[in-house]
Amino acid sequence: MPEEPHGLLEAADDERLLGFPLWPKQRELLAAVEAGPRLHCWALGRRSGKTTLSALVALWDCLLRPELAGLVRPGERRYAVAVATNLRQARLFVSAARSLVERSPLLGRMAETVTDDEIAFANGTALAAFPCTSRGARGWPISCLLLDEAAHMLDTEGNSAAEQVYRALVPSTAQFGDLARTIVASTPYGADGLFAELHAKAAAGELEDAHAAQATSAEMNPTLDPAFLSREHARDPEGFRGEYLAEFVGSGGAYLDANRLAAVVVDRGELDRLDADQWRLGCDLGFQSDPTGAVLVGSEPGNPDRLLVGLVRKWAPQRSATFEERRAVEDSVLADVAEIARYYDAKVIVDQHMAPQVSSLLARRGVHVSTLSLSATSKSLAFAELRARVNAETIELPDHPDLLADLRGLRSRFAAGRADVVTPRTARGHSDVAVALALAVWEARNAANADLYGGWHTDNSPPSGAFGDDHFLRGPWLGM
Repeated sequence: MPEEPHGLLEAADDERLLGFPLWPKQRELLAAVEAGPRLHCWALGRRSGKTTLSALVALWDCLLRPELAGLVRPGERRYAVAVATNLRQARLFVSAARSLVERSPLLGRMAETVTDDEIAFANGTALAAFPCTSRGARGWPISCLLLDEAAHMLDTEGNSAAEQVYRALVPSTAQFGDLARTIVASTPYGADGLFAELHAKAAAGELEDAHAAQATSAEMNPTLDPAFLSREHARDPEGFRGEYLAEFVGSGGAYLDANRLAAVVVDRGELDRLDADQWRLGCDLGFQSDPTGAVLVGSEPGNPDRLLVGLVRKWAPQRSATFEERRAVEDSVLADVAEIARYYDAKVIVDQHMAPQVSSLLARRGVHVSTLSLSATSKSLAFAELRARVNAETIELPDHPDLLADLRGLRSRFAAGRADVVTPRTARGHSDVAVALALAVWEARNAANADLYGGWHTDNSPPSGAFGDDHFLRGPWLGM
């Protein structure tokens, strides 16, 4: 163990110590950490190396700052603590730090005990990581606190957990005074919540002893392929602003870009059953309280990656005074749905509303039904797939007034740790036709991925890694 303290950049440059080559923007961030502000707020795009940088800071704090030893009681262990979004990410952080230590000629033998969640060092320090909770390290002497992807921290109920973790653990750094370091790092996710507020205040100079940094993915990681970034921008321009440009995108904007939506609309009538393959009929059932929407979607012949909307139907809600009247309304609508499905040989996709009764009735009419439970997560995924197809122009829509009104009315809502689509309730209904389209499009994706991944689970959810963020996270940990 080196007897003299070493600077963070010095240690990163020295192959005998941390020995990790840094890109220019990464050097800039670590230089600021070394210079002395207690709080650092990093708003960085995806693939910026946030986990790597945090691991370097934690190891520097544990192993190369002997001046901190006099600030703990004899026999008391000093900690560098990383709080991650989930258990997997916490353990990846420990694994990253362990890899750096093990290949260091001077630091390699300092690790006394190593687990998936902690590395204890011979000098009386430890590096620990755990999922987002305010209970994990209360009362520990923490000289370095790292919140990784703070904007995405959720508790078990899906609510933002970053603020309670921050409020609970920051006091544990107090005994180290100006020598303590707290880093709150994340890719932005909306314009509200603890991370956005801390960053805004630090950038405006409203927080004492704080530093704010904001950098795009390309600025942080010059090895990113420009063609890849261009494809990601084309796939989802609004999401690209937050994910790769590290912008704090606010709520309330249109979910679908008006120009991109117009580009996929064709002035034509309904399609016949031979005009597309693998028809799917998405249905958002309302009956009495809301309209019922149905949208038929098929694959373009010879080009299964391109979807065509064949027809759009909407049934107005009808109030019923008796059980018999209600059943008559429901039976009438479902009879129409069954007639469309049989003519086009289409699979019907409904949400969980009255699913058993609907499935039974349609099955008696010779129609196959699939149910997608529209939770907040699955609804966001289904609409994200629809938006991606609009942006990539891999879907064709008819110039149908109800469908286009619903799609233009969709809004984005960003909250701390979550981004959702809003399907507003208007005089036309509850975006029923747009929901029906999203159901059909999501079922088309499921069918395509079932061929690739060998089938879906019974709850209509894809196997791990089949979609979502996993395609950004493949590869070595140092790119995270």
